[in-house]
Amino acid sequence: MNRIATLLLVTVVVLSVVPTTASAERTQSDLVTVTVTVENEDGQAVGGATLTANWDGGNRTATTASNGQALMDVPRGADVDIEVQSDDYVRNTPYEISDASQESVTITVAEKGTAEIQVRDGNGVPVNRAAVQLFHDGEIVVNSRTDSNGFYQSDTIEQGEYRLRALKSSYYSNSTTFDVDGDVSITTRIQTGSVLATFTVRDGHYDPPRAVQGATVSIPAIPDQSTTLADGEATASVPVNSDLEVQITKEGYETVNDTLEVDERDTSLEATIRKTEALNMAISDAQILVNGSIRVTLTNEYGTAQEGVPVTLDGEQVGETDGSGELEIRIANPGEHTIRAESEDLADSATVEVIRPGGPTPTETASDAETADETTTSSGIGPGFTPVAAVVAALVAALVLRRRA
Repeated sequence: MNRIATLLLVTVVVLSVVPTTASAERTQSDLVTVTVTVENEDGQAVGGATLTANWDGGNRTATTASNGQALMDVPRGADVDIEVQSDDYVRNTPYEISDASQESVTITVAEKGTAEIQVRDGNGVPVNRAAVQLFHDGEIVVNSRTDSNGFYQSDTIEQGEYRLRALKSSYYSNSTTFDVDGDVSITTRIQTGSVLATFTVRDGHYDPPRAVQGATVSIPAIPDQSTTLADGEATASVPVNSDLEVQITKEGYETVNDTLEVDERDTSLEATIRKTEALNMAISDAQILVNGSIRVTLTNEYGTAQEGVPVTLDGEQVGETDGSGELEIRIANPGEHTIRAESEDLADSATVEVIRPGGPTPTETASDAETADETTTSSGIGPGFTPVAAVVAALVAALVLRRRA
């Protein structure tokens, strides 16, 4: 019995140990040991440098020995960045290992230096918030801005030759080359400037799009506005090295907002606009006879017939437009009537006047009454008599008296 228990115990122990060993072997196979050597530009070993290896999901540190070497275990196949920190040396950018599998790498470091940069305009006035870029060996090392006094102070950087580029919105950029051989200072100047921008505005409803004349192009950063000509184009002088908000407007069209990116060359912007959605009503007559018919035509903002739109007469629906966007309406009662059409959020209406056959409208009746009053107005001889009528009456009376005699 004890023998059986002993065998079971051994079996359990073996089974529990085997997976652990396999897992350990698997973990070890997922790593690669990299020998890192750090040396200066003269090829001399740099001891005491702190190395920090970073990869997706982890990192590891090590310190170089007097021979400038250190061993670092990193994930096999990972992309690894190695940063170097030293009392006497610096590296501007991390050393990159792609798809880690190599067994050794050499990282070169340089002596330390700093750069104080001041940016001024053409009149010698400091330019605040100017962009400052430093390039070394084709790589950008610094990308920052000047303070309120036009200064920028770099962190510790490698000694060597650098290209400085300074720029700001409305200013031309300026590039210059200088050497960092310790702690250095340099002043650079930039000038204001502008270029020509051409704006082209077209109506995207058509194929191909058609030029839009009379559109207003506004740039809030610039007080002036420009208006497109018959070819749909407008021009404006805009500041260099700037991103400008542009607004395009025209009555009856939707407003378009866009951004114009300006460098140091003439530039252009093409914009497409469309008319504001609308439902337009046209009636065949503004005045008809009682029991007469009127034709209603509905179109959209581009004159396209609108089918199936409900039409009301004085608030009561009388039908829907046909495939031609039309509807015939008969009106029996005299007076003014309102015809209205509505589709979704769009609507339009018109007024039609209905009169009786041969009968004046209320306005005409009042006018005729005024005319009649004026016609019957007396000159003072008698009611309804004019001077000519009085003369004729006198002649007739004399003729009658002569016959009696």
